[in-house]
Amino acid sequence: MAGLESFNMDFQRHRPSRSISEHPSQLQQNFQDPEMIRRQHRETLMEMSKNKDILVNDTVNKCLKPTCLILQHVVSYPFIVLRRQCQLHYASTRYHIVPFTLIPVVYRLVKTQGIGVLWKGFGTVLLIKGITMAIEALLSELFDLPKDTNSINNSKSFGKHIILKCASLSIITPFYSACLVETVQSNIASEKTAFYDVFKEGFIRLLQWNCPQKGRMLPVWIIVVPTVTYGVSRYIANILVGKSVKHLLVMYELRSCKTEVISKDTDSPSSIDERLEAVSDLTASAFSDAVLFPLELVMHRLYLQGTRTIIDNLDTGTSVMPILTGYEGPLDCFATTVAQEGRLGLFKGFGALLLQTSLIVILYKVVKISLVKVVDAYASTSSNQAPQTVIKKPNNSINTQEQSIIPDFRPLMRSTSFMM
Repeated sequence: MAGLESFNMDFQRHRPSRSISEHPSQLQQNFQDPEMIRRQHRETLMEMSKNKDILVNDTVNKCLKPTCLILQHVVSYPFIVLRRQCQLHYASTRYHIVPFTLIPVVYRLVKTQGIGVLWKGFGTVLLIKGITMAIEALLSELFDLPKDTNSINNSKSFGKHIILKCASLSIITPFYSACLVETVQSNIASEKTAFYDVFKEGFIRLLQWNCPQKGRMLPVWIIVVPTVTYGVSRYIANILVGKSVKHLLVMYELRSCKTEVISKDTDSPSSIDERLEAVSDLTASAFSDAVLFPLELVMHRLYLQGTRTIIDNLDTGTSVMPILTGYEGPLDCFATTVAQEGRLGLFKGFGALLLQTSLIVILYKVVKISLVKVVDAYASTSSNQAPQTVIKKPNNSINTQEQSIIPDFRPLMRSTSFMM
């Protein structure tokens, strides 16, 4: 022990103790803080996950309504063209009531004339729809008739609304008939029509409202009756079926989820209404097309009588045929069709409607799944930085807090080793 005589042991005896037992409350508090912070972090992550799910569902639901409009008016158009050509072919041997018989014919038709054969008259159809909306708006302002269903309060206002629909359909009927010619006429056997031809033919038939026209063409007042009947029936069927389907979907969602979860943790009611309204509109449109299919066939045959239109022969897909009919009116057309073509003759081209409905359902599902994945991926990438900052800041604060309160054992270890 040489050299230790001058070492002051009293100084070592009175040094402050650095044992762990002298600060039990502080250390216990320090070791509880990380657990509390981790619990808060888990709650924060759960809340962020719920918010992300709400954002994804809300965004997808808002995108589904315009998607359904595109499916209903754009994607469905080629099948509408095929359906109308089948309805007008009074001498056909293939009725195409099921979709399987129509697929090879469409393949040969597209191979012969190109894909544009399925989009004949698309621009004219959109133009006629715009003119119909403009006529309804004009009549609504002139005669104070309710234009939208939202402004209907009682049966009287609903009756005025139906009168508005009947008046607009009566005025637009000649233009519908001229538009149908451009939709179904063959590209290889007919001359290309100009953009203004539909207006010229429509105004000519509108001015000659009450008198017979050239050849076997019927006067407008005869074809107005099936047009108004079909249009109003389809409109009322869309309203009734759409509201019923929407009510059933709401009841289904209420049964599948708890009311508290829907009111707090799901998407907003406005986005839910948009999604349910879009699905109900597609369902109502398919239902009304199926139920009113025979009336649509009669109406289209009366439209083209006497117009000398040549259509594609969908029995083969490679030839054409002229429209040569002599119906006296809607009842005569119905009776003649049943007598010559049978009851199934009223459903010629029903397979095109089945193809249209099936494709819309498939595309709706695909678009919905794709939107969910895309929006979810975008929401995940945008929210990845937030959890990282939440994790890093508590850990840094814990380390600094522990380092400031927990005693430093390194000097004590050095002194102990020195004493040894």
